[in-house]
Amino acid sequence: MSNRFDILTIDDDPTILDVYKTILLPSEKTSIEEALAELERLHGGAEVNEISPNDQGPTFAVNQANNGLDGVDLFKRLYDDGKSISVCIIDMRMPNGIDGLETASRIKAIDPDVNIIISTAYSDKSAKEISGRIKDNIYYVRKPFHAEEIYQLVYSLSLSFKATKAFQRLNLGLEDKIRNEIEKSRQKDAIMLHQAKLAAYGEMIGNIAHQWRQPLSILTMILNKLNIQFKVGSLTEESLNESISNAFDTIDFMTQTINDFREQVEPSKEKVTYSLVKSIEKTIAIVQKSFSMSGITISLNIPQEIKLFGFPEDIKQIALNLLNNAKDAIISNDISDGVININGEFKGEKLVVTINDNGGGIKEEAIEHLFEPYFTTKHKSQGTGIGLYMTKRIVEERLDGLISAYNTSIGACFCIELDIYQNAMERKDFI
Repeated sequence: MSNRFDILTIDDDPTILDVYKTILLPSEKTSIEEALAELERLHGGAEVNEISPNDQGPTFAVNQANNGLDGVDLFKRLYDDGKSISVCIIDMRMPNGIDGLETASRIKAIDPDVNIIISTAYSDKSAKEISGRIKDNIYYVRKPFHAEEIYQLVYSLSLSFKATKAFQRLNLGLEDKIRNEIEKSRQKDAIMLHQAKLAAYGEMIGNIAHQWRQPLSILTMILNKLNIQFKVGSLTEESLNESISNAFDTIDFMTQTINDFREQVEPSKEKVTYSLVKSIEKTIAIVQKSFSMSGITISLNIPQEIKLFGFPEDIKQIALNLLNNAKDAIISNDISDGVININGEFKGEKLVVTINDNGGGIKEEAIEHLFEPYFTTKHKSQGTGIGLYMTKRIVEERLDGLISAYNTSIGACFCIELDIYQNAMERKDFI
């Protein structure tokens, strides 16, 4: 698999542009020490160390522009020529033309999947304002920066970008395959069986891709933190153990994701008694950072004593799908202060869990089709139409419950009703 990536750097300081080349193209420089020393001089003596990736490492094609307008024009020309830019490193303050935020916004309009790294010493915009404008895939590095930080972040984000594009192509390929099979076959039963198999495969691929993106970013940040602490001599046994623990927790989650999706097809785990609120809290902990960067607050109001008897991963998967659905609605409707509320309570012999948001609601004509396979209100590159379909299957087939959706005055509400006796060994498991 090729490890060649196209990168775009935009900065009005030619020295900084040279330093980016030095960091990402060390083999093309004969005086790396001079370039790094110049960066150190320009920014008050910050430590910048030489990067020497081995021959098996990535290859970066570094494209550069010294102002925002030229950068946007260059990005579009490369995009139209079939070259996908995985990462753009953009200075926030550029005196001529447009600033870094407007530059990033225009580039995102061309390719929403591109990763934006804001590199600046000073900014006229707050992090919340930037995240509210750019929405997704936005990262920050402060000048003066470490060469290792830039190199590792660019490499990690490039790998994530490559995986995202691959999964999008796969999803489009699956849709084409299903469409072709329907056209070729007149046998309804055979067609439905074929679709069911493809749907199960599509569920695993689409959701694994979605769930792994955030953990991969977390692992990148942990490694960068350890590297920086080691370089500056501030790495302690306590901080090392904490970082290692966080990394293993993240890896366990990624591993569990694979197992969970495999078991959707071939269930094999034994049921256990588990806390409803703690299971949802674990899901929220994984997505909390990305939601906060998008200006979204998650409120959880479920009594601690409520317990279920079954598979904890079912509730985690349901919560993840519905939270991501609410996030997409809030972002697509440009809601500046997004709110998602998760509530749970007993109503007679039913346990009722609701997840509602202030994302503007669902079009009335779409509500009756929400849980159908391959139905999506998003662009083809952003949604597979599998998430809510799979959620409905889990609720009905594994929890013996019902799920419905309706609009409130400010957004959408998904309601899950579970029979308390069907989901507990005894009534005391709930109280």
